[in-house]
Amino acid sequence: MLHDPVFDSTENQALLVVCTRKTIRHAAILGIVWGSINLVIGFFAIQATALNAGILVLGLLMLGAGVTALNKPSIHSLLSEAAVSALLLCWNIGIAIFNARSGYGDHVNGHSLIWPAIAAIIFFRQYKKLGQLKNAIASMDHAKVKEASVLCKQLFKSRLKQSPDIVEASSRRYRLRLMSESVFCAQRNLSQAFHMSRENFKQCIRDIGKKRLRVVVRHPLGKIAYAFDKKNSDKIKGWLAVPPPVTS
Repeated sequence: MLHDPVFDSTENQALLVVCTRKTIRHAAILGIVWGSINLVIGFFAIQATALNAGILVLGLLMLGAGVTALNKPSIHSLLSEAAVSALLLCWNIGIAIFNARSGYGDHVNGHSLIWPAIAAIIFFRQYKKLGQLKNAIASMDHAKVKEASVLCKQLFKSRLKQSPDIVEASSRRYRLRLMSESVFCAQRNLSQAFHMSRENFKQCIRDIGKKRLRVVVRHPLGKIAYAFDKKNSDKIKGWLAVPPPVTS
């Protein structure tokens, strides 16, 4: 998707790696849950016929792919989850066709096709969205990624009343740290974060004349849109009104 060129900077690339790994870990948890569900289903289904051993094996593979993605989040581990979810969907479709042709059409359950289809779509959509960052994840220095992760966590550990340089969105999902010449933003679950100059951030504000500001950012991982109450909007306006320090 289209995004602001500011995200091509080294700082933002490091933040993108942090966000990508966090998103992959979220998908990993989903994979573990989905794999466990299929293991349980397969365990009971195999009692009826040994043919259902396939769903037991695929459930085990999904569980393993989820655990791998959780421990070592990467685009390849996410692709593994997507591939196994597609195999689960194909297996359920195959079993449904087999039952229908064998005269057991009443055994065909729509939920056995709908849920695997939803799971496959979710994993492949995540892979498609994050696949563009494969090279960045592979080449980014680990120290920079760790530093970016620490900055994100510190932002939400700070107490608002004791931090005049921090503002929080109305939804409480986003926080900004207002620095002398730039701004740092992160989402609470670390799925999105960015760093940009004061001027670039100003261009992301829809109408700076409003009492309650609304900010829209074209982030590589999806458009960010969040609003601020009057108190936090006034802090942002005051920060924008102060001229940046002159460097010699």
